[in-house]
Amino acid sequence: MNPRVALRLGIVVAVAAALLVVGVTSERGLWWRLLTFTYQANLLAAGYYLCTLVWPRADARAGLRGAVVLYVVMAGLVWNLFLTGHSMGYTVANLLLHVVVPVLALCDWVLVGRGEAPVAARLSWWQPVAWLVFPAAYLALALLVLNNAGRRAPYFFLDPDRVGAAAVAVNVAALAAGVLALGYALLAVGGVKRSEV
Repeated sequence: MNPRVALRLGIVVAVAAALLVVGVTSERGLWWRLLTFTYQANLLAAGYYLCTLVWPRADARAGLRGAVVLYVVMAGLVWNLFLTGHSMGYTVANLLLHVVVPVLALCDWVLVGRGEAPVAARLSWWQPVAWLVFPAAYLALALLVLNNAGRRAPYFFLDPDRVGAAAVAVNVAALAAGVLALGYALLAVGGVKRSEV
C-alpha cells in the first residue's frame, strides 16, 4: 500500500473508530458532539479523504485539501494546548480526533505529492483568508445560535457567561490570527517540491 492510500485510509478509519467509540460509550451520545468544531472538522476530513481514495480527481482540489488539513490541525492544537483540562482527557476518541488525525493529515500534506508541482503552486495567496469562512460560520453558530438558545457554547472560551464578552472577543481575535498564521504556514510548507509518493 502506498503512503498516500495508507495515510488517507488511516484518517478515515481513525474518524470512524472515534465516532463508534463515542456512540457506544458516551452517556450523552454522539449527536451533541457534532456541535463541536472538532467533530465537524474531522467528519469533513474523513469525507474529503474518502472521496480522494474513491475518485482520485478530487485530489486536484488543493484549496479544499488545505482547508481540511488546517481545520483538523487547528482543532488538535487548541484541544491539546487549552482544553485537555476541560474535557475527559486523553480518551481513545480524543486521541484519535485530536492527535492521530491531525498528525496523519499533516503527514499527508507534507509527504504526498504524486510527482506534481508543489501544492502551493495550485494555491493562491488569498486562500488562507478564504479558509477562515468555515471557522467564522462555526463561531456564528456557537455565539449567536447556541448561546442565545439557552445552550452554552461547546467551548468555554466562546461562552460569554463563563469568561465575559471582552474575553470572548480577545479569544476570537486570537483564534482568527492563529488560523490565518497556520494557514500561511501550510501554504509555505505546501510550496516545497515533493518526490512522487
